[in-house]
Amino acid sequence: MISSRTPGRAVLLPPPAATPEPDSTGVRPGFAWRGVLLVSGVITLVWSVSAARYQLAGDELYYLACGRRLAVDYVDNGPVIPLIARLCDLIAPGSVLALRIPGLLLLILVSVLTAAVAYELGARPRVQMLAAAGYACSPFVVAYTVLDSVAFDVACQASIIWMLVRWVRVRHDRLLLGVGVAAAIDVQDKWLILLLTACVGLAVLVAGPREILRRPALWLGLLIFAVAMTPALLWQASRDWPQLATNAAIAKETAGSDGGQLGTILAIMITTGFLGGGLGVLGLYGLARKLRPYRFVLIAAALMLILVVGGHGRSYYVAGIVPAIFGAGAATLSGFLEPGADRRILWRRLFTGLVVLSTVLTAFLAMLPYPKSKIAVTNNGYWGFIQHYGNDDWDELADAVHRVAIDLPVAEQPGTAVVAEAYNGAGALDHFRRYQWIPPVYSPNRGFSEFGPPPDSATTIVYVGYTNDSPEKRAFLANFAQTTLAAQLVDPLGIAGQNHAMSIYICRAPLVPLSVAWPKLTYMIVPPA
Repeated sequence: MISSRTPGRAVLLPPPAATPEPDSTGVRPGFAWRGVLLVSGVITLVWSVSAARYQLAGDELYYLACGRRLAVDYVDNGPVIPLIARLCDLIAPGSVLALRIPGLLLLILVSVLTAAVAYELGARPRVQMLAAAGYACSPFVVAYTVLDSVAFDVACQASIIWMLVRWVRVRHDRLLLGVGVAAAIDVQDKWLILLLTACVGLAVLVAGPREILRRPALWLGLLIFAVAMTPALLWQASRDWPQLATNAAIAKETAGSDGGQLGTILAIMITTGFLGGGLGVLGLYGLARKLRPYRFVLIAAALMLILVVGGHGRSYYVAGIVPAIFGAGAATLSGFLEPGADRRILWRRLFTGLVVLSTVLTAFLAMLPYPKSKIAVTNNGYWGFIQHYGNDDWDELADAVHRVAIDLPVAEQPGTAVVAEAYNGAGALDHFRRYQWIPPVYSPNRGFSEFGPPPDSATTIVYVGYTNDSPEKRAFLANFAQTTLAAQLVDPLGIAGQNHAMSIYICRAPLVPLSVAWPKLTYMIVPPA
């Protein structure tokens, strides 16, 4: 555009911000924040029924262990979730619900952000509420019913995408500064923000708006992000980059799991749910055909999917951009539902059906955990996890370790330590030490290995491992002159790795001090139970 306000001189003005078309009244729809909050809050309340009914999960127990050993960074996660776990445990010691409240609040936040993207793209109020419901009812939000790094990471990434989408419409540069701050916070949780940043950057170069790259606020925000990441980089560099070793281990685990790369794609599709899946399909269509100023979101999502599937990453690695796609789908649907639109009745009926299906699915999932009294048949199939979802048998493992430890000669007990084959088992035993006598707990697996080996003064080790003959277990037991099988946990209706297929050994007379042997005994891959 050219302005002639200055006599004798033409002044170039920046192009106008992309603004979604108004509705049929000529007035741009407002943000239905009351309705969106109500929908998000009610659905989250339904999920909280399930969240309050089962005991601590393996990763939660590990984060509690990390919280008792606060550090700048950890092998496979940043410090923010361990810090939250520690604060929750200090405020309400041992409370399961207190530990779950942060995740439930994040679910409300991401649901609101999904609706906010829909608003930015021109969706009418009722469809904004539908967008919030679509996200809050998706099976993926099971991750929010426990304290987990995934929920925090998705909330930060969804915030970033929303700020970028809003910037395209209003061109307020403080949003770009906010992008950097959100990324700086997110990197204290997981490094997946690097994947999002790289893919969004490439998408902007391909599809625009390239003007964003000329804004100083963006580069100041990225500087804040880089400074915030520096302590973690220094920590990782001083330990030979264990985060990279963890990523390689996860890729190997994912490649060897049921379904492989195809399974990852199917998992992404399934966890969007019925209503979310419908909005997702419309979102991809809308970003490709109708919402062209925001096409960078589509390209970034495609790049993330290619890199995650090709690199054998986990399905939730792309979860941070999903709320924006749902929001784009809501905006596209809003146009299809305008009076006079072709097949308006068909779209209304279709999404009414999806709402009903999502409501039924959410009610079913919220009624879990499956009662233990109803588990009568061993089920190790693909859907076997449903009957065990929410059941937690770590206390039975802790009881068994406690009995083995107190049966040791009294003179031997002060020089005893516990070593668990898997990091989550170590977290569980470390947690239950507050309720019964269990010697100090260690593990050579993944992040727990960074907490160090047992002291050399510990000449008796209670080793807690899987019943199968894993190379990791063989290597550890071979380090002792005497090993005795002290107990086994066998419950065909139980959970392998907790109260089933577990063996407890008493190991005496180490051939070399554990401080010397430890580096060769550590491993990143979680052995299969």
